[in-house]
Amino acid sequence: MRQHFSIIAFLLCCSVIIGTALWYPKWEKPQTEATLSWDVMGYYLYLPAAIIYKDLKTLSFKDKILETYRPTSGFYQAFQHESGNFVMKYPIGMAILYLPFFLIAHFLAGLLGFPTDGFSLPYQMGISWGSIFMAFMGLLMMRKVLRLYFSELAVGISLLLLVAATNYLNYTAIDGSMSHNWVFTLVAILVWQTIKWYQQSTLWNSLWIGCCIGLAALSRPTDILIALIPVFWGIKHLSEFKDRILFWRKQWKYLFFIVVVVLAIGSLQLFYWKYASGDWLVYSYEDQGFSWLSPHVKEVLISYRKGWLVYTPIMLLALIGFVALYKKHRFLFWGTFAYFLIHFYITSAWDIWWYGGAFGQRALIQAYPVLLFPLAAFLEGGIGVNERLTLSKPLTRKAVRLVIPIFGIFCIWLNCFQTYQAHSAGFEVDAMTKAYYWRLFGNTNPTELDKKLLDTKEDFQGERVTVTLVYKNDFEEAKGEAITKEKALSGKQALLSNSITEYTPSIDIPLSPQPKKWLRVQAHFYTPQKEWEVWRMTQLIVQFEKGEEIIKKRMIRVYRQIGENSWQPNWTDMKIPTKDFDTLRITFWNAGSEKTLYIDDLVVEVYDAK
Repeated sequence: MRQHFSIIAFLLCCSVIIGTALWYPKWEKPQTEATLSWDVMGYYLYLPAAIIYKDLKTLSFKDKILETYRPTSGFYQAFQHESGNFVMKYPIGMAILYLPFFLIAHFLAGLLGFPTDGFSLPYQMGISWGSIFMAFMGLLMMRKVLRLYFSELAVGISLLLLVAATNYLNYTAIDGSMSHNWVFTLVAILVWQTIKWYQQSTLWNSLWIGCCIGLAALSRPTDILIALIPVFWGIKHLSEFKDRILFWRKQWKYLFFIVVVVLAIGSLQLFYWKYASGDWLVYSYEDQGFSWLSPHVKEVLISYRKGWLVYTPIMLLALIGFVALYKKHRFLFWGTFAYFLIHFYITSAWDIWWYGGAFGQRALIQAYPVLLFPLAAFLEGGIGVNERLTLSKPLTRKAVRLVIPIFGIFCIWLNCFQTYQAHSAGFEVDAMTKAYYWRLFGNTNPTELDKKLLDTKEDFQGERVTVTLVYKNDFEEAKGEAITKEKALSGKQALLSNSITEYTPSIDIPLSPQPKKWLRVQAHFYTPQKEWEVWRMTQLIVQFEKGEEIIKKRMIRVYRQIGENSWQPNWTDMKIPTKDFDTLRITFWNAGSEKTLYIDDLVVEVYDAK
């Protein structure tokens, strides 16, 4: 069994991916949970535009697609260029990779009587299962590569940990149509072809190398970095780089061929831009860019919002494993380490370092193929595991038998459980906070009230005692443009928050330090249409002030906890500061929503906890 452990592990990995995909069949999900939604819609839009509608310039079909399938809230996947035509935000590479599966789906849609509009069920299934197929190819290729250098046990365990203990599972089984899974496979193929190329350069493996680099860069421009892998591959010491250059000079024809292939693939984007906009070069990400001198290293690594090692702690072993890789397999070290280090730097430098609604750090998944090398080195050499699972030292034996397996099992549980939470149990993948993370940890049944911790770190849990009313306002005596008679809970008037009344007039309540420990600000809210965009939600802002100084400030986004077409209460709890203050200020701020929110029966209370 040990001789075939890696193939057994590979089959288990495939089973886990298929099982997870069937548990959450994204191709059946509606609207923004569908396969072809959000960013994936942007990657994919080239195909129906060019092949079905023959409209790459005006995208006149998009309104019908948006109305029928509602794959996104707000169309950001293309922007209107100064030429008057629409230009796709995302590069064309993923569309090229999707193409075989799109064509199969298009044929089956017509054959089976589904709408041949590019977004009906066959297309959703085609891209979903095409993504899973690509994942299998990537895993199979990495097994093939790793077996050249590591034992069956180390290879098999590494693959199992990759699939079960990292967010690679989510980005293959569920969100596999995102670019990361596909680029992972391109990197895996590149590594294999690089090994073959240095053994014997041929046009065939040169073509593969050029295609992998070109398609990766055409899918995610920063992934041109994978070219570093063949550049540094097999070098034991940096002093050997001179010999590498001499080798390239001898193989200049094949090297030239690789460059030609990369440029030919890259030119497809230039030709598209020229066709759609009239310009050869277009920066389609508009106001998004990089902070090269102040990368978000800490946030990317350990923040609760998207910290890589918070959500994928098993990769600590891979980072430690670079030491073992350097000692035992130095010829593998420089190619993998250089690529990972620069890839991590660029990932951290991107201004939107949390990468939208991602589970963990999705932008690092492309680096997982190279991280499998130090992970396998850690499992085999770093902790002394060889083919027979013998151990080099008594202390190492204890670590392997107790600490490492327990840590590995914990990481598998954490990843699988949080993958479940991300899709079925209230896990907030876009704006996680420390307070909400720990409220949610191990919790399969969070409430809407728990989501207040996404905005404030204080949320009273327990029984309130000695409650004292401090202030009450039903807005019946209030005047001004923020007051409306359209809707009211009690009386005839209510406070209004919409795009016209961005800020309601602040309510200043004289208040001094209290013997009570907690304060609650509560109101009732009514909205005919809920705002779902978090950054636009109306905020209830509460401040303790002393003169012009803000002593303490908290806020909640009201829409998180309320539904549509009924009056519902919502509130925020705060610990009363011990520092001196004289005023409590309450304001409602519409952060850019077009939706209307009615507010009535504002109440302020102080209380103690039982």
